[in-house]
Amino acid sequence: MPAHRSNHLLNSMFAAVALLGGSALAVPTSGTAPATSATSLPSAAAFDALFKRLDIGDLLALSAAEQLKVVKQLEQLLPPGDAHRARLLDTQRCGLDFINVNQKGYEFADAHLAAALAAHDDAASIRFYYCRGGYLESIKTPNDALADFERGIELARSSGDDAMLAVGMEARGGMYSVLGIYGKALADLLEAQRIFSAQELDEASSQTLQDIGITYRRLGYPDKAREYLNQAIDHEKRVGDTVSLYISTIQLGYVDQEAGHYDAALATQKHALELATTTGDRASVASANLALASVLTDLHRYAEAESALQKAADGFSAVGDHVDAGMLAYERGRALAGAKEPHRALAEFAAAEKAFNATGNRRYQQILYRAQAQTLEALDQPAAALTAYKNFVAAHDAVAKERANQQAQMLREQFDTDRAKMENLRLRSEQAAKDRQVEALQGVRRWQQVAMGLLAILLCLLSLLAIRQLARLRNWKRMASVDALTGVANLRGVQNFANSALRRARAQDEPLAVLTIDIDEFKSVNDAHGHPAGDRVLREVARTCADALRDGDLLGRIGGEEFLAVLPRTLIDHAVDVAERLRRRVETLEFPGLPGSLRVSISIGVAQALPHDRDIGALIERADAALYRAKAMGRNRVVSAETAE
Repeated sequence: MPAHRSNHLLNSMFAAVALLGGSALAVPTSGTAPATSATSLPSAAAFDALFKRLDIGDLLALSAAEQLKVVKQLEQLLPPGDAHRARLLDTQRCGLDFINVNQKGYEFADAHLAAALAAHDDAASIRFYYCRGGYLESIKTPNDALADFERGIELARSSGDDAMLAVGMEARGGMYSVLGIYGKALADLLEAQRIFSAQELDEASSQTLQDIGITYRRLGYPDKAREYLNQAIDHEKRVGDTVSLYISTIQLGYVDQEAGHYDAALATQKHALELATTTGDRASVASANLALASVLTDLHRYAEAESALQKAADGFSAVGDHVDAGMLAYERGRALAGAKEPHRALAEFAAAEKAFNATGNRRYQQILYRAQAQTLEALDQPAAALTAYKNFVAAHDAVAKERANQQAQMLREQFDTDRAKMENLRLRSEQAAKDRQVEALQGVRRWQQVAMGLLAILLCLLSLLAIRQLARLRNWKRMASVDALTGVANLRGVQNFANSALRRARAQDEPLAVLTIDIDEFKSVNDAHGHPAGDRVLREVARTCADALRDGDLLGRIGGEEFLAVLPRTLIDHAVDVAERLRRRVETLEFPGLPGSLRVSISIGVAQALPHDRDIGALIERADAALYRAKAMGRNRVVSAETAE
């Protein structure tokens, strides 16, 4: 679910460095509000220096209350009759004066944007576009916000303001992420991060790290998400940026929840609620309660979940924030279904479906349809449950396909960005060559030297472009090593991984184990229930086994109902334990929408690499022999090669 953007973050979203000139104001260290002096006299130079810090400098880490004190000091420094600087000051008020009153904030931004455009004040207009877009996200939809961010970016680019361009790209990247356009989101966010880092804008850079982490979480890269979110948290703790720290913390809670670590997620979301409460932002507190309720439902603590959801609903209603209405209804439905109130749950699910359909968010539709199907099945409505389950399968497949497309899009965006940079370098080099040719008319020898130098530069640039393209192609090939039905590695992918693991194990004198897995009596599933049911069993077994493996292990489908798991740095005893965990989880699988008597089991053969194994095939053969022994002993069991021998 998307993190709610507080008004404090909104303020940083449209902030940018003001290149207004003038001498620097003597100011305190980072994260400390300048002392307001009753004797502060109007001064353009002092105003510009302080505005720069509040706009996108170190003062972004202050609380909204402390930032308002800085705004008061800016009012004292504002030269009389200076309309341009007065408009810049209003851009700061736009994000700070309307906390918990989003509609009024939108009206303020809309009116002041019109005035800035009429005055041809590009610097103020860009900021008001971003401010209005931030409010539109809360009171309308992310698509409405996206239109304003696009206009601000276009104006920033045409005016040559790189910092404002980066701020707009960060805001647009955040909206792309909410809308599920992850490739474009990462392209925008990574470019914004590059600009902020190049200009040493640490606070803006930290908030962009947070957005990158959120996008990687939605794209399905939990490790990358943790990496960026932890970097952001380290900075936020160091400078005391409580609002940003709350957002990063709640996102870490989502990562834990999506990984099934519910106890850890609960502790993290409780901490996020504590942080949100200290900000005084009711929308942030509401979002934290919504996240907390979701984890409580996963832990079957339904009464506590409903209490947290009521607090969330009250908070969103108080500030006029409707962006999470669908998720509120969905979580209410889940809690009611868990509390054995299926009819009320279905009513909430219907409201959630209407909201999710309006935004077209397939990721949300997927989880909703699964919950609907389970609730309808509990009400003994098999036809309706089957329809909901079909909707879930369609949404699941669409999400999986879109995620793969977005991963490819991410690579294409990175490649296109690199290619554009290389093309710009080439064009600049060509222009330099033409300039030098004019000079070369004064001496042939000098012309030859310059031409040879330029030729070498062009060859280097073309070589770099070729190397980058080859790297991108290798990434695309790796993405092709996935089984289309189950989503795990295919035969080619798991064999390549296994061969590499064996080479590494021998080079570093480490153990290596493999598991050969076969679904017991799978043909009877197809015969009794049809091939669509068999495909579903394959997907669920693959997902269950993959989720039960550790980081660094790999599961691949090597045949119809046969799978291979590769366990680097694993001894035979530990591998048997892993195999038993997989067997037990599959044994307890249920298949909503299919006959309740349908149960599946797996047999597993386990083998560890030995010095005399000629290749990975020999290791797999010994695991297969153990698998056949498990089948002969009655199926639904684990047999190691050592025992089989």
